[in-house]
Amino acid sequence: LAQSAAMAFAMLSCLLLALCVPAAARSPRRPAAARSRRASLLAMQTAGAGGEADSVAARLETDGVLSGLTAEEARLVCWLASEEMGQAHLFAGWSAAAPDDKRRLLRQVAEMDARYPEDAAGARGLAAYVSHARTLLAESAADLNPFDGYTVSVPRDGERMEVGTASFRADEARGGAMLKDTVFVLVAGGLGERLGFDGIKVALPAETLSGATFLEIYCTALRAIEEREGGRKAPLVIMTSEDTHALTEALLLEHGYYGLQPSQVHLLRQANVPALGSNAAAFVASEEDPFTLLTKPHGHGDVHTLLHGSGLLPAFAAEGRSHVVFFQDTNVLAFKAIPAALGVSERLGLAMNSLAVPRAAGEAAGAICRLQPPAGDGLVMNVEYNQLDALLRSTGGAGDEADGSGYSPYPGNVNTLVVALGPYADALAASGGAMPEFVNPKYADASRSGFKKPTRLECMMQDYPKSLPPSARVGFSVISNTTAFSPVKTNLADARAKSAKGEPTYSAASGEADVYASACEVLAASGVRLPPPVHAIRDGVGVVDTPRVVIDPSFGPTLAAVRDKLPTPHAVSLAQGSTLVLEGDLTRVRLEALSLDGALVVRVVPGADVTIRNLRVSNKGWEFGELTGGEPEELAIRGYKLRKLQTRELIFDQPGVYVVDDGPLGLPALVNSFSLLGVAVALAAALAGMVLLRRSP
Repeated sequence: LAQSAAMAFAMLSCLLLALCVPAAARSPRRPAAARSRRASLLAMQTAGAGGEADSVAARLETDGVLSGLTAEEARLVCWLASEEMGQAHLFAGWSAAAPDDKRRLLRQVAEMDARYPEDAAGARGLAAYVSHARTLLAESAADLNPFDGYTVSVPRDGERMEVGTASFRADEARGGAMLKDTVFVLVAGGLGERLGFDGIKVALPAETLSGATFLEIYCTALRAIEEREGGRKAPLVIMTSEDTHALTEALLLEHGYYGLQPSQVHLLRQANVPALGSNAAAFVASEEDPFTLLTKPHGHGDVHTLLHGSGLLPAFAAEGRSHVVFFQDTNVLAFKAIPAALGVSERLGLAMNSLAVPRAAGEAAGAICRLQPPAGDGLVMNVEYNQLDALLRSTGGAGDEADGSGYSPYPGNVNTLVVALGPYADALAASGGAMPEFVNPKYADASRSGFKKPTRLECMMQDYPKSLPPSARVGFSVISNTTAFSPVKTNLADARAKSAKGEPTYSAASGEADVYASACEVLAASGVRLPPPVHAIRDGVGVVDTPRVVIDPSFGPTLAAVRDKLPTPHAVSLAQGSTLVLEGDLTRVRLEALSLDGALVVRVVPGADVTIRNLRVSNKGWEFGELTGGEPEELAIRGYKLRKLQTRELIFDQPGVYVVDDGPLGLPALVNSFSLLGVAVALAAALAGMVLLRRSP
């Protein structure tokens, strides 16, 4: 009797759902915060089901699918099995399943339904996801071109920045003054699995000289900005994923947020979406566990949705913040160009400014273009490389060909975005924070009816211009004569193959080499004497070989600030194969004269004022050598390891005023550097060895 009563109650619940849904679906839209997530789960997109819920419930109850479930759980199963959702295949074998196993899948569904954002039409939850997916999959199966009828041209609102020019210095100065009013957003949802690194990518050392991780370098850069701006905190928002959230949080806690205050760091976790196994948008259960759905990331465009829903944007506006900078997890070189890009945004009045680099014709990288539809307003945005050439040819052009510069006229997008906060918040409020979605299934054959593996809907952060009104100005900033883009995303085996073809590898080896090359470019732009870069092969991967230079961001957050630390740059020279590491708090470090042929490490604690007046270093230095086996993953993914032969170290581990001079006792330097009252103290400090000069084998 009890079992019969439960079955009848479950059937009645599904019937009542069908009767109640149409009125709920026709009700006026309310603010998102006021709508019940449960109402979305039980009602959204099921309007008009009529008696379907009754027949679905009867069938499921007869098959034993609803056995052991509560009335609410039964309603959820009926909803998933409805024609509207089309997920009845998930319940095969449920008649013999334990209720707790059933609930695991239902909890997962409920969580994903609650997290999927509202679209422009007011639909939300997994019903909206399925509806979007069916439309996009049908268009993909029909091989429809999303840009059919569009024409493409080079955007007008942009700037081609060249380090060292007067215009670059002016833009950098303008943008440098804006850093204090900027919010920084790190998109860090990726694991290092593809690289062969068992951890989150931001925990990977960017280079092996100091071992500083990507996240450490980013946090240190923000601290340098704070120091420059009198201590005003620079907000850092980090978008994590279900895979990286706990690990990112643990990394920050372990290292004391790398000197940042916990209150200025905001972690926003992105939710996964169901994997899709067919053109009908069928969800896919795990082969290992039929009560767990396969899920995949929804794409980095979710960063906009998360920011909109977090409530942070109004708070940042109230603090007087004016711009938001988005940057990627493994491209530390972007910070060299961000100040100037901010200056360009301010000067041109851009609502969005994409940092870009010169792009070879046909290169497999997204391109910044102006798209003009057959009717309506044009749009400056990213176009994927596999669409660009066909789009150009379809309008009678010659395709993606190089211009007089030797590069494509369409610059390469590096997904470092500068957006004006006011228009950004307004646009997200109008769209509910949702970004346009797309689908990219890998079809099993030419019929386009089956997939090689499950797919999912995605969205991209660079599609934000689609949310802006036509009056908004969208442009780009190409930085053309310096290294500003070198992400780490390719494993060693694939990097070797790319290198053999002459393609950029974007590997751990090339990323590390480019960190050194970029630092050398900054020094060279300041007037330091350096040898020209040469090409080298490291374990089958081609890299640019320069003196190995690592400089803490506190030395200067802008190129102008670095130049201020080098009053006589012509007196500073580094030989090929040399290693220079400047670590710690470099805010009060000046480098006047240095001749380096070997390895030099300088470490400085906060409160130490250091002038390197005249320093000559010649030793065997450091070199890269072959792996011998058993090395940790962060070395194995590079294919080499560092060998320290000889090093000169200058360690300033106490606050104070120091002068380094390789002349006799350094007396002239001391007299010139201190007031007369301080001469005796300075001499005593020097003789006591407060400047520690050590040679280590």
